[in-house]
Amino acid sequence: MHTSSVGGAVRPRVATVGPLPQAAADSSSSLQLFDHACRRLLGRGTSFTDSVVHQIRTEVPHYADPVLSPPDLKQSTDTGIRFALEAALDPGRIVDIERYTRELGIRRAEEGRPLDEVMRAFRVAGSEVWNGIISVVERDGLGDQRHLVHVAALVWKMNDRDAALVADAYRQVAKGVASRHSERVRLILAAVLESRSDPAFIQDAAAILDLPPDGRFAVAELRATSPFDRAPDAVPEIRGMRVLRHVGAQRDVLVAHLGDRPLDALASALEAGPGMRIGISPVVRGLENLPRAREMAGLALRTCRANGEVARLDARLPDGLLVSRPDLSAELALRVLRPLYALDPADRETLIDTLGVWIEKGGSAVQAARHMLCHRNTVLNRLRRFEQITGLELSRPRDLVRLTLAFDTLQLLGPAAVLGCGDAWDSDTES
Repeated sequence: MHTSSVGGAVRPRVATVGPLPQAAADSSSSLQLFDHACRRLLGRGTSFTDSVVHQIRTEVPHYADPVLSPPDLKQSTDTGIRFALEAALDPGRIVDIERYTRELGIRRAEEGRPLDEVMRAFRVAGSEVWNGIISVVERDGLGDQRHLVHVAALVWKMNDRDAALVADAYRQVAKGVASRHSERVRLILAAVLESRSDPAFIQDAAAILDLPPDGRFAVAELRATSPFDRAPDAVPEIRGMRVLRHVGAQRDVLVAHLGDRPLDALASALEAGPGMRIGISPVVRGLENLPRAREMAGLALRTCRANGEVARLDARLPDGLLVSRPDLSAELALRVLRPLYALDPADRETLIDTLGVWIEKGGSAVQAARHMLCHRNTVLNRLRRFEQITGLELSRPRDLVRLTLAFDTLQLLGPAAVLGCGDAWDSDTES
C-alpha cells in the first residue's frame, strides 16, 4: 500500500498493539485482514478525508494558515487517500500512485511551498491513513490488530519510496520554476536542508547557491520565544564567510560557508537578543551533510537554559546527550535526586542550590561559600548531608558524574519532566 501518496515515511503515531502471541497469523491471513481494512476505510469517503486534513492543519503550521495553505488541500488529500487504498487492493494501480506523487511534488514546488512543510504534511497524512486502518480493524472487529505487523514493513517501505518521489519531483522543479534568483536560492536551500541528496542534485544546488559542494559549513538555528514573534530577518555579515538564511515556520536557519575561518568567527558574530536563543552545529564538510548539521544545531538550541544564549554543540556535548534522550535523562535524574523529594521543599531547594553552585565553582567549597554569602563549613555540611540522604559519595568519580548529569538534566528539562517519569517505576525501585 502506498499510503505516502498523501502522507509519508513516518511510522504510525499510535502503537498498534502489545506483544505478539506465540503463534502469529500467517502472511496470507495478514494480507486478507489488511485487504478488508482498506475496503472499509475506502467506504468512509470524505469523512475520513476531513479528519486527515484536520490533523495536517493541526500539526503543520504552514497548512494551518488559511492564506499559506494550498487551496486544493482537501481535494489532493482525498485523491491521494483513494489512490493509496485502491493500489493496496489492486497492485496494477501502483502506476497511479507514482504519477500522483510526482505531480504533487511538481505542483507544490511551482506554488513555492517550502519543501520541509510539504514533507511534514505528507508524513502526517501517511501516518493518519495507517492509523485509520488500525482503527477500522479494532472498531469493526475485523480481526487481531497484531496480525497487521506482518504487512507493516512492506507498507512503510513503499511509503518511503513514494516520499522520495515527491521530494525528487519537487527538487527537479525547484531548480527551474523560480523566476527570480532569490526565490531559486530559497527553494534549493530548503531542499538541501531537508535530506541528504544525490550527488547530481548537490552539484546543481552548489551552482545555484554559489557554494563549493565540498566546503566547510556550519548551521545555526534561531528561535524567538514569547512574546517575540520571530527572529530578526537580518543576515550577519562576517568577513571571509558567506551566510544564507532559510526562514522556517518555527525556527530560522543560517547556513554559513566558513571558508578557512574558525567556528569561533561565526559564534562571536551571532547575538541572541531579548527573547532569542541560538544553537550552532559543529563544522561539517560538504553540502550533503547540511541536514546533519541542521539536526545538531537544533540539538544545541535545546540545550539553552535561558533567553539570550548562544549555544555551540561542540561545547555542550554532555547536555546534547541529555536532551537527545530526555526519557533516559529524566530517569537518571530521578534515581539520583529522588531521596531529596522526601524533604521539605525549602530544605530540598537549599541542598540543590548548594550543589549547583558547588558544581559550577569546580567543586570548591570556598568559592561556593563566597558566592552564596555563607561560611565554608556551611557548604561542607550541606554536601555531607546530601551524601547521607542519597548514598552517593562526592569523592567518587562515578558518583560525581551521575550527580552532575542529574543536576544538568534538572536544569534542562525542569522538575516536572524529572518527576513525571517516576510513575513508570515500581515502588521498590532502587535509587
